Amino acid sequence: MVNSIHVARWLGMVRDCDLRFVVIPVMRAPPIGELAPFRLVSKADDLCDLKRGELGVFDHGSVSWAEAEAVDFGAGFKREEHPAFQSSTHVVTAHHVTSAIRALDPDLVHSMEVQVAGYLTLEAKRRMGAAFPRWLLSNWGSDIQLFVKLPAHRPIIHRLFGQIDAYWAECGRDVALARRLGYEGVAFDPIPASGGMRVDGALAVLPPSQRRSILVKGYHGWSGRGLHILSAIYLAAPQLRSNPIRVLFTGPQASGSIAEIRQAAGLDIEAAPHLEQHADAMRRLAEARVVVGTGISDGIGTTLLEAMSVGTFPIVANTSCASEWVRNGRDAFIVDPHDTAAMAEALVRAVQDDELVDAAALRNRDEVSQRWDPGINRESVLAAYASLIEAARASRAS
Repeated sequence: MVNSIHVARWLGMVRDCDLRFVVIPVMRAPPIGELAPFRLVSKADDLCDLKRGELGVFDHGSVSWAEAEAVDFGAGFKREEHPAFQSSTHVVTAHHVTSAIRALDPDLVHSMEVQVAGYLTLEAKRRMGAAFPRWLLSNWGSDIQLFVKLPAHRPIIHRLFGQIDAYWAECGRDVALARRLGYEGVAFDPIPASGGMRVDGALAVLPPSQRRSILVKGYHGWSGRGLHILSAIYLAAPQLRSNPIRVLFTGPQASGSIAEIRQAAGLDIEAAPHLEQHADAMRRLAEARVVVGTGISDGIGTTLLEAMSVGTFPIVANTSCASEWVRNGRDAFIVDPHDTAAMAEALVRAVQDDELVDAAALRNRDEVSQRWDPGINRESVLAAYASLIEAARASRAS
């Protein structure tokens, strides 16, 4: 996904090396600014022009859309629509993926995310057969843990794990799940989908005990449960009247609930403006005492890692992998996303217990500095790439 900060951070971690990276977009969207510098490529000769650290982005304009639609029509491949997207028309076809791979002849294909990139790669491999390169799959938050429960997706995920050569998960939970699904291949030690992020220590000027605001992830849809958080805020209203509450990513439902809570409970609660620059969003997070985000499924959510990096106390759902990074009741509160009463209790405790939030901030910052540092994770990723490329070249030579 060329518009994803996860992709940009992962590549930013490894791009300045002797390998050449080309992104094959899986949707029609402009590349995110953090991918720069990059240049469009459409054939193997274009790779010679890439400078060290410069990414290639495959030019889907070099592929006829009419031909792609004709090839895919009736081919027995249904582009599964991810429920987060309004329409699958944003997604490219498997013909685009096979065209890119045939044109560029890579040593390794690394698909990042499953329900779009992974499914397209699965179909591309079916079409190319033995000519397909080695395949490394990364899954993001909910890709396996949630979607394998859905009848339309379960058989596809089973087939996928029968075709990949290596697997990179965010969580130990998902490695175990892949094994239960029958995967017997290489599984590298889990690394967050974003690879790592360097955080300016100056962002967190005040200890969390001296901060007052609460940030809420207002997503409510296929996974997020922002309305449940708002219900918990209403339950805890008498103890939250001195805390400004700002709700991120609000939709029509959440906006209506915010207005009702503000009027009925007298809270300082409102939708937060969207910030285009990630640095501005990080500064806002670093000024908050607490951040709350829950849903029915997640991996190691990036908001959790960002909060840990700037000392903001996290409240997250037990459907995530948070327990692999923090201890419930000590470093964060891990709650059932449907238990609004427990969520309300967690909010009250987090805004009232200064010792709790200050102690958690120190431990959490130390944890992410060791496990979410791009300089540290870079070496593991480059070693993994090298081993897979060496195996691919040895196989070609034999």
